[in-house]
Parts: sequence; C-alpha cells; structure tokens
Amino acid sequence: MLYVMAKYYDIDDILTEEEFAPVLFHKAANGVTVDPSAETNSVEQGAKVELPFWLAHDLHLRQAVSIHLHACFDQNCGGHSF
Repeated sequence: MLYVMAKYYDIDDILTEEEFAPVLFHKAANGVTVDPSAETNSVEQGAKVELPFWLAHDLHLRQAVSIHLHACFDQNCGGHSF
C-alpha cells in the first residue's frame, strides 16, 4: 500500500496518464472507442489515432501499434524511441 501512495505523486506517472501519443494500428481492434461520435467500437488496421500514452505503451508491448512520438521526444533530445 505504501508503494501505491508513493507512486501517487510520481510526476512520470501523472504525465503518462495525461499525455497523448499518435499511434498507428498494426492490427484491427474491436471494443475500442477512440472517437465517441463513431458508429462502431472498433479501429481498423492502419488507422492513425491519438491515445493516452499509458494505453499506447501497453498496446505497443502487445505489438498492436507503433508509437510515433513528437519530434521533441526523439533520441537526439533525450526521449525514448519505441
């Protein structure tokens, strides 16, 4: 429980939840709502959307998307390359 409370004030965790990242879907995904006005709850393969970084990172680990980070996050600026 103490670990959870310590992470509550972690700036990296806060930014990860609030920051959006552009992604490209490598696989179609059902049950995903990226646009509330869309008629279906699915994303087609090849779709480019912006997702919260925490979700984009998880989907990247599952090899479902590639993350296209903004130029300010590239390797030359000390950011992470996915």
